[in-house]
Amino acid sequence: MNLNTGSMKRATGLLSVLLTAFLLASCSQTTAPGPTQVQQAANETPAIGAVPAAPPMQSVASPYTPTTSGQYEEPPVVNASDLLPAYALSGPGFSVQPQVPTNGAMGQYTIVADPSVFHGDAGTYYVESLDLLKIRLSEIPAIAELDSMSNTDVFARALASSAVRPVAAAANMVAHPMDTITGLPGGVGDLFGRVSMGAGQMASSASNSFGSGKAAGQAGNATLTALGYDQVRRDLARKLNVDPYSSDPILTKRLNKVAWVMFSARMTVSAAMMAVPGSMIITAVTVTNDLVYQTPRADLVILVQKKLKNIGLSQEEIVAFTTNAAIPLSLQVTAVKDLEALGDIPGRRAAAVDLGNVMTEYQARFLVTSLHMLDQWSQQRSPLARIQVMGVLVGRDQNGATVVPAPVDYLSWTERIAGFGTNPDLLRLKHRVLWITGKMTPLARQQLAANGWSVREGE
Repeated sequence: MNLNTGSMKRATGLLSVLLTAFLLASCSQTTAPGPTQVQQAANETPAIGAVPAAPPMQSVASPYTPTTSGQYEEPPVVNASDLLPAYALSGPGFSVQPQVPTNGAMGQYTIVADPSVFHGDAGTYYVESLDLLKIRLSEIPAIAELDSMSNTDVFARALASSAVRPVAAAANMVAHPMDTITGLPGGVGDLFGRVSMGAGQMASSASNSFGSGKAAGQAGNATLTALGYDQVRRDLARKLNVDPYSSDPILTKRLNKVAWVMFSARMTVSAAMMAVPGSMIITAVTVTNDLVYQTPRADLVILVQKKLKNIGLSQEEIVAFTTNAAIPLSLQVTAVKDLEALGDIPGRRAAAVDLGNVMTEYQARFLVTSLHMLDQWSQQRSPLARIQVMGVLVGRDQNGATVVPAPVDYLSWTERIAGFGTNPDLLRLKHRVLWITGKMTPLARQQLAANGWSVREGE
């Protein structure tokens, strides 16, 4: 199963916890390193960004059983099969627990990783956000394939003919764990608590460091890139249908090792691979595209820098964005393409700066998905006239509609979500549309309507 780009540490059996995205609603928890958030064993100190172990699973008769507290409700426990197709919930090397606690906006998923595929990384991992769960699950076939490749006679011969010492060095050089930074706000719910605060506030309660530490994997240094290792690695990632810049340390380390042996032995991808696993799930935001596979890492960085400069960011802001370990390079490419597609509208620059200041991959993916949704609205409904950064992104189109994209899993009327839905700064805007990608409780729907919100559901 895949781990996130965070300080990926083992949890009781270990497997990586990943991202909280969006309205992390009523839950006021703080997560830290964006991409992977792992809960360590009970007798260890949780890694920053580590998500607390999911509460004991309860059996539920239906996806939604309301429990109200005054005018609010407790987030329900839902069935995983109501959020994902059954075929995605288990497979070789993993299974997803059937019941999913929610926190007002996002699900808290439990993945059990089998030793047959994960070996020493096997165990239990807690993942927040359906989007990141899909990404991690889609990477598991690649992890299994890389494991199989490493045990073939062809690979053994290639390993023998390559420089063995550099293999380990290369794998470790590009796959060290993320640094642990405590006290950083990591949940998407933090974004909803900042309505009306404006850009530049996301990092105010943290240290000077942007992001959560070092990325789980880099594509190698300039020398390796020049020698062609980077090309081999990207070709291998493409064949495996995974992001070459994934924040998952387990995938990254195995990808690096196999790619290095192939590069050293001058082995082609087709000769090394017996089969090509397909991704199980396509996520809402494409994590890879031809540009990411075909372009050397250094050129991608330059591309992102140029587009950010054209959007109006200062050199300091560009550096903050491109060096933010919470935003994988592939996600940076997606973000600047969507920002560019929106055109030169007021607020676009502020949105880019806001994204560059995120603390975790959870927040980064939530905002990039929000940008993508705004771009869709602009192309399919009415062109956007401006964007406002109010913690979350708020778009205003040329027809006077206000759209708030909310890529949530399961929305419920918690105190935090209620605070967002009744915020005076938002209520004064007319023709308000809350666009959610997941589901919601009847009470949340009722209260949003009572406060003048129109709700759009689905992609």
